Amino acid sequence: MRDPHQNIFYYYRGPSKKAKDSLHDIQIEDNTTKSLINLLEFAHRVNFDPLLKGFIKIVNVPKKGIISFRLQKAEEDSRPDGVINFTNNKVYIESKVRASLVIDQIVRHLRSLTPNDFLLVITNNKNDEAELKELRDSRLRYVSWHDIHQLSLRIANEAKNNKKLIAVLAVLGDFINYLEVIVMTEFSGFKDEDFDFWVTPNVHYIPILKNKLESLAKSIRQNLPPQLKRYSYVRAGNISRSAQDDRFAWVAIKKPEDKKDILNQCNFTIEVSKSSLEINAVIRNGRTDNPMKPLGVFYNKLINNPSSFLKVIRRIHKDGRFIICRRLPRYGESIMPGNEKWVNCFEIRLSDITNENDVRYLCEILKKADVRPALPGIHIRSSIDRGSSILTKPDELKKEIITTIVAFKPALDFLED
Repeated sequence: MRDPHQNIFYYYRGPSKKAKDSLHDIQIEDNTTKSLINLLEFAHRVNFDPLLKGFIKIVNVPKKGIISFRLQKAEEDSRPDGVINFTNNKVYIESKVRASLVIDQIVRHLRSLTPNDFLLVITNNKNDEAELKELRDSRLRYVSWHDIHQLSLRIANEAKNNKKLIAVLAVLGDFINYLEVIVMTEFSGFKDEDFDFWVTPNVHYIPILKNKLESLAKSIRQNLPPQLKRYSYVRAGNISRSAQDDRFAWVAIKKPEDKKDILNQCNFTIEVSKSSLEINAVIRNGRTDNPMKPLGVFYNKLINNPSSFLKVIRRIHKDGRFIICRRLPRYGESIMPGNEKWVNCFEIRLSDITNENDVRYLCEILKKADVRPALPGIHIRSSIDRGSSILTKPDELKKEIITTIVAFKPALDFLED
């Protein structure tokens, strides 16, 4: 797989210890502003007008001649991050990537501007636009990083067949990729690199893949139908660097933490492996003989009311699979957060579970998986194979995942009813 550092806008993150987190955040803020200014200046130098005109249009400033671009040193709170010098005025830029917008800082910036100048604010949070409008200053402008990403995509697509612009499109493509993997303003689909990571792991790609999954899950959470709104919490799992560990990355869409809810750890996950994207309903925690834990509750319901489970199966996704796993500690003898791997021990298509004897057989397999130090776990799964065109179409993919989650919900309802 291509090393992310081969992207001309990407950078070495440096130490990531907790004591240096604030320095790392500043590094991200500065580099992203620098990348935008460098791209615009490059477009100006090579007379690539479509990008410059498109940028001026979404910013909504007078179309005056551009003279120069400059990065500001953020030594004072009242100095914006960058400035574009036009013939008759200037557009100052204040950008936020990880940090939150501070209105007091914006007010200080406005005080230092002339009446003809503008202040462009760029953030990841669309809600900031409404907050800025409350200042009622005609010199304020707002765009999101998503707006800039979409503009760049549109310009690149319009010019993709122009052979004279190969070098320009290469630079623009790197900027688009940089926004997708670092800023992650919106989920933009999966690429070969996301699956190749498991073939040739690159430690620098770990935060990229994790951010992409988290961004996808947050977008899905926002669009879940009312009956799934209680699944409002997104948690991305840590990605192991060890070649001996499981070869997938995951993110959970779950209910908020509640110690009184014994079924709290049963949720939905999205996983990326080297061969597919997988959507799961997950039933986990406890043993089959413990009626106060999810696995015990589920096991008892299968034993005592197999016909009800058959009705649930008929309502679930037609291509789904029922997978029984053994949950084992990665190291030592105890399963703890971060020290757990799932090993498949039985798999069957949901369409093949057709009678009560099939359900009783599932109970037998669950018992066999419930042998110390292992604990049993269940995935009800649908997969999208790597290479499927839907993986590159964010809107279609999100709809498909939501449809699958809705279809799998009866399995968790069966557990909770």
